[in-house]
Amino acid sequence: MHYLDESHISLLLVQLFVLLATAKILGAICHARGIPALAGEILAGILLGPTILGRLSPVLYHNLFPPEVIQFAMLDTVSWIGVLFLLLSTGFEVNISTVWKQSTAALSIGVVGVVVPIVVGCMVFYWLPAEYWGENANHLTFTLFLATAASITAISIVAKLLHDMNILKSDVGSASLAACAVNDVLGWVVFTMVLALIAKTGAGLWALPGVLVGIILFGAFCITIGSRSVGTLMAMINKSDLPQPGTMLSFMACLGLLCGAITDWIGIHAILGFFLAGIMAGNTSEISEHARSTLSQTIHAIFVPLFFASIGVKVDFLGGAELPVLILFTGVAIGGKFIGAWSGARMAKLSGPDALSVGIVFTPGGAMEIIIGMLALELKLITEGVFVAIVFAALLSSIAVGPLLAWSIRRRKAVDIRPLILHDAVVLELKGPDRWGVIDELCQRVAACVSDVNEADVIRAVRERETVMGTALEKSVAVPHARLDGLRQPVVAFGLSKRGVDWDPPDGLASHYVFLILTPGEDTDLQLQILASIARAMSDSELPYRLMNADNEADVFALLDKTLGIKPKS
Repeated sequence: MHYLDESHISLLLVQLFVLLATAKILGAICHARGIPALAGEILAGILLGPTILGRLSPVLYHNLFPPEVIQFAMLDTVSWIGVLFLLLSTGFEVNISTVWKQSTAALSIGVVGVVVPIVVGCMVFYWLPAEYWGENANHLTFTLFLATAASITAISIVAKLLHDMNILKSDVGSASLAACAVNDVLGWVVFTMVLALIAKTGAGLWALPGVLVGIILFGAFCITIGSRSVGTLMAMINKSDLPQPGTMLSFMACLGLLCGAITDWIGIHAILGFFLAGIMAGNTSEISEHARSTLSQTIHAIFVPLFFASIGVKVDFLGGAELPVLILFTGVAIGGKFIGAWSGARMAKLSGPDALSVGIVFTPGGAMEIIIGMLALELKLITEGVFVAIVFAALLSSIAVGPLLAWSIRRRKAVDIRPLILHDAVVLELKGPDRWGVIDELCQRVAACVSDVNEADVIRAVRERETVMGTALEKSVAVPHARLDGLRQPVVAFGLSKRGVDWDPPDGLASHYVFLILTPGEDTDLQLQILASIARAMSDSELPYRLMNADNEADVFALLDKTLGIKPKS
């Protein structure tokens, strides 16, 4: 029987317009002030939901969001499409090859960064009274869920933060992102166990082994055969006459839907399938960074704001708030992740300053914490008060991480880059046809200028680092770099490619300005600041235009010597 009529559709369109417009406006305001847009999107729902509008004008609130089952289900379906595709784009950030190449640091930071907050969380949350349990929870599932929620790091926020601060391509940035990928995967495995314990398919403890085996097998398939198959299919699509990027977007949507259906059939929420689909796509070179960025921007422009705004429509953040559990969960979520990641970084032999930065990077819960909380609320594993605490911790940690990470970088010793630039390693017109040719060309120049390095060793080190994570930035800048044992002091070489080189950057532009950065193997502080200073100078000045129009190498060197004298605040 057909229950929908035109009034349902008309009201849904009004709901979507009001939620999306308000969420985008408040998100843009927050973003302009250095606050994640996520905060503004949730605030939109709080203003339009029972927390504010429901108290100020109950009639208007109920007219806009009536409690009718059909109307609620329509809005809920649209919002869940948003969260499913958010997990798809989040999976892009999990680069298995980077994790493998950074195995020591990534595994140490990622594993310890999960285990510590889970252990601390279990010890603390075990003592919370049963009044905080949801209807379908027991002591084990409630405690394990809260501890898991407190251990999850928002990899999407971490990636954007490192990108915005121009340190994503640094060794600290790549290690942090790889470790966050390990954190996310392990966190979802533990959450899978909790879901299996309360699965609606009658499950109990007896169903857990079967579900876990199914997920492990499917996950292994996704990151091996699945990833290669996706690459093959995308290569065929790229060679065809099909329109791009539309065909790629359709392919990725179908891949997410298929994987979501498979994980749901296995006995786990479809959300995990979309995450695995994103990992498959993120680990094939046939889908460029620019294409992934296009899909991610589409998802974050429409679907994600609707999901987070709709949360506020469902939950009363004032009436449901429980101050004791709010303080307790926030402390464990932020403090536990910081201590765990910092400890893991020190175990991986990162320096004190780097370990401090990594510990801070791991603190935001962001969208991942909220999504897990929303799932738990819908499965009646937690109460509304506990969910409010999870949202508060996710927002506070996401807002605070930017200023804290900036502080951790500012407190490092200042570096004047000008003396590090090698005059004879400035190239007016690079001849290399691709990134590898350009890297070899600049390495040869450096080896000719610096007596304590070997040309073959320099080339090998820079190439190996480039395979861990590409070093192309936006705005046509690339910053290949490496640490070299035996090098006595840092050096910087520069090359200009007027025709441009394809370096697979996020914005899809060819790379024209290439800085090669080499630092001593034992010096773990300088590389990050050199890279950040170069990125800042190339973004905030007329330097790129002047370099492109320089007449000779002496003029190029003079421009670099004048502009890169910016010192970070001490």
